[in-house]
Amino acid sequence: MGVYMGENNFKSYINDFFNELVLYDDHYNDHYYEGLLKAGIDVFLDTENVYNAYEIYQTFFMIYQITSENKSDNVELPSMVNEPNTLLDLVKIMKRYEENTGDLIEKQRDHFIHSVNVFLLGLAIYSQNKSYRDTFKAYILDSPYEKYYRIDEEFSHEEFLYRWGVASLFHDIGYPVEIIGKQLNKFINDSVKSISSRYGADTAVDFKDFNEFNTIIKIDPDFADNYTKVYPKAKFLNLFKPTDIMAHKIATDFPNVDVNAVAKHLDDFVNIMGENGFIDHGFFSAILVLNSYGYLIQKYAKNHDFFFYPIVDSATAILLHNYYRNVLQKKPFNLPAMHPRQNPIAFLLILCDELQEWNRQPFGIKDKKRSHVNELNIVIDDSRLDVDYIVRGGAMGLGFSEDKEELLKNVLSIPSVFKRGLTVLTEVKQGNVLRDIAISEIQAPDTLMRNVEKLALQTHQQYIDTTVEQYERKLANGEEIDDDLKQKYDNLTPFEDLTPQLKIANIRQARSIPKKLNMIGCELAVESDEREAIHEFSEEEILDLAKLEHDEWCDEKLGTGWTYGAEKDVENLITPYLVPWEELPFDIQQYDIDPIKNIPNLVESIGLKIVISKIRLLTFEMHKFYASSHETVDFKDLPDYIKYSNYKQTDFLVKILGELGYDVVDSEAPGEAVLSFNEDELEYLAKREHNAWYKLKVNVGWKYGPVRDENLKINPNLVEWEVLDIASRESNKNTFKNLPQLCSNVNLKIVKN
Repeated sequence: MGVYMGENNFKSYINDFFNELVLYDDHYNDHYYEGLLKAGIDVFLDTENVYNAYEIYQTFFMIYQITSENKSDNVELPSMVNEPNTLLDLVKIMKRYEENTGDLIEKQRDHFIHSVNVFLLGLAIYSQNKSYRDTFKAYILDSPYEKYYRIDEEFSHEEFLYRWGVASLFHDIGYPVEIIGKQLNKFINDSVKSISSRYGADTAVDFKDFNEFNTIIKIDPDFADNYTKVYPKAKFLNLFKPTDIMAHKIATDFPNVDVNAVAKHLDDFVNIMGENGFIDHGFFSAILVLNSYGYLIQKYAKNHDFFFYPIVDSATAILLHNYYRNVLQKKPFNLPAMHPRQNPIAFLLILCDELQEWNRQPFGIKDKKRSHVNELNIVIDDSRLDVDYIVRGGAMGLGFSEDKEELLKNVLSIPSVFKRGLTVLTEVKQGNVLRDIAISEIQAPDTLMRNVEKLALQTHQQYIDTTVEQYERKLANGEEIDDDLKQKYDNLTPFEDLTPQLKIANIRQARSIPKKLNMIGCELAVESDEREAIHEFSEEEILDLAKLEHDEWCDEKLGTGWTYGAEKDVENLITPYLVPWEELPFDIQQYDIDPIKNIPNLVESIGLKIVISKIRLLTFEMHKFYASSHETVDFKDLPDYIKYSNYKQTDFLVKILGELGYDVVDSEAPGEAVLSFNEDELEYLAKREHNAWYKLKVNVGWKYGPVRDENLKINPNLVEWEVLDIASRESNKNTFKNLPQLCSNVNLKIVKN
């Protein structure tokens, strides 16, 4: 789906841009390039997906493809039928890496579609804000570059389209480098931490010879001659070296910056990243852009200024979109907020990259668990930029809007473009927060294979019983028996005679039971466990778990080669039920509901039982402990979002105890119980716990207020630890002072690992 813009139609802003745009080749050579690019954008705005995003990349980089053909001369070259497009090849590589490697790292969101949306947001801002347009035009006219796009001798908006398109569409092209670094870090840490949480390891991406990467292939030794005539000091730099080129560009745009200091820092930046455990993909993106265009322009273009002005401008903007705030605004450079006249493309790229949060598909594991902006309302004019993010089924997290505003106001001189400033709001349209987030954060132990086997057999028997019951009920009531039910009834067979696919399907359901139980705060236990057995679930729990079962069934079918089709065809692996839960017929939903209802019976049939997990029991104990000193309701009467908050706090307590080398284990497990913590440990644990509570409250819509109000979701303690009053700090410490006893109350204990 495209982004919903309410009455502030994003499309109209884009239309305004294209209404004022005339492309050089369209005007002078009778092409229709602008119409082709606009058509791709219109389709993308209606349906945002990778396919339609790639159409925009493809059209843009084909319009501005650098080949042996002189496209400004409307002359047919019989030998010129096609030409490799190395720029599009870079796009394809980024797309492949992102799609295929995201699940191997902790945090990663879409950058392929994101870059297209950044491109479009920039077009919208340019079209609606005269101050920015005037600044960009002045920047071009004041530079020594004389070959900018003109139509009938007048400055053309195509100059912006070209520079902005290269910068925005390529700004994340080096992201695979960051992906590889994150993969390596995750693999090493996951490996050692699977042995023990006390392990830890740092990794870094290194180059055997970074200078080889940081070099433009030399075809024409005189490549930079025109540039050094304009900037004589550039003669002392290596203008076949991307980092030197960008250092000179930065020093030209920001005169207070010493070119040698920036060049030295950029030369050593790979080592700096390795030592500090981060990767700036913008650095690698910028070098890739300069390498690619530097080679192509030397090979094909007569005018090398075409590289040293628009391309270097765009590439340096790509570098600056992270580098400016992370390096140039810190010691020893200490630059203030960037003014657009210093580098208008960099200014806009930082702004749009930070604001583009809508419809960003998550790939990384942790990002798949986060809530995401689903819709956007935006107002852009000559004086203001108002962005209103709309989130469904969760929230964006701790101070999201405030952080966006603060970051952008610190990095960019916003009033220089928008006199009335920038406003960022986040609206939360609450769905079932507990379900939406709990599903993504399920943690459950693997079940013993002998129990999986028993559960799989019983799961299949339950399927047989449900099918027989439905068939015989319809038969007895004289109801029509559809072909699907008849086919199921006629093909009922014992487990041992099932096809391998169907056997695996039953095993998948069996293995999923602990995960489903974890979602509702339960776990499997032996019959002798002292906890009371749960024999049935609530209607809400049944529905939630049935929806989860259907989602897992869809994953299973897709993973084993099934596809959607209006008519079921088992032989060709086609089913009409690969649709969202809400689109399933009631009878088909029943095939998910009945197995959920039957989980307690299934579990009891193999000699186990379902009980409330001890971590959840600890949550109840902590709530009772809190309630003893505050007027509050019973846990069962709390709203879902508060239950969720409490559940997550308990899970987090276990995690932060692990940071200090402690584990929470069953009371019968080996190890001496820890009965108290020292003062330093209490301070550390209380601070970490408070900050986590703070984030959780904000994540479900709470705000600071002088008086606590459950209905308005305001709380006077919704502040950072450093400004929290002493009494509240002591209250947080009391949680940990009493934690050993609270654990003991539910047959848990804290041990040193």
